Amino acid sequence: MTNTESSLIGDNDSKPLDYYNLKLEKMIGQNDRTHTFKTYLSYDLPFDRGPFARGRAWTNRLLGGWNIASIVNYASGEPPEFTGSSPLSGGWNGAVNRLNVAAGPLKADGFHRNNFELSSALSPGNRYLNRAAFSDPALIPLTLGTGAYRYSQVRGFGNISENLTLTKSLALTEKVRFQLRSEFFNLFNRHQLGGITTRISNPNFGQVTSVSGSRQAQISGRFDF
Repeated sequence: MTNTESSLIGDNDSKPLDYYNLKLEKMIGQNDRTHTFKTYLSYDLPFDRGPFARGRAWTNRLLGGWNIASIVNYASGEPPEFTGSSPLSGGWNGAVNRLNVAAGPLKADGFHRNNFELSSALSPGNRYLNRAAFSDPALIPLTLGTGAYRYSQVRGFGNISENLTLTKSLALTEKVRFQLRSEFFNLFNRHQLGGITTRISNPNFGQVTSVSGSRQAQISGRFDF
């Protein structure tokens, strides 16, 4: 019994592992994401119009002309791909061998991203997969794995990011304008875990091995004439 959850057939570069067992080719797609949300927001601050503009010429030049904009990007993770040792050096039917995957949970119990330790890839806190659920098929005799390449129960950590832009446009003369622009990428300094090792022959199998993401800011000015 395996945990195969079928939604796509033939996603193995048109090279089924076993022509006599095409059920192995039923799996979610490589780029499958459960949820994706992207949006762009833009707002002109109202300090230079309406009740704000009455009798406040000097403050309007300072506070007016500001625009705030943001791009937010939230997406679920893509499923990693599991591979096993191949019984032949050139693969089997040109396809990479699978693992044997037992029934039950595929993710390690108690994993939490806040426990990630960058200093040691083999730290127990970095273990994302339940290693006991996966096994390599025997090479002698020639044995093909019975698991799928990908499972909807196991996914990467997705993407969460917010970018912010703040611009100030000021008319210096009738023909000359100055624009001050500040940009903040990954505004809330979110960190993304990655590098889940899915090749069972690797000592780091099942471990999260990398973290990325840092806040970046830049300020620029431009004259238009």
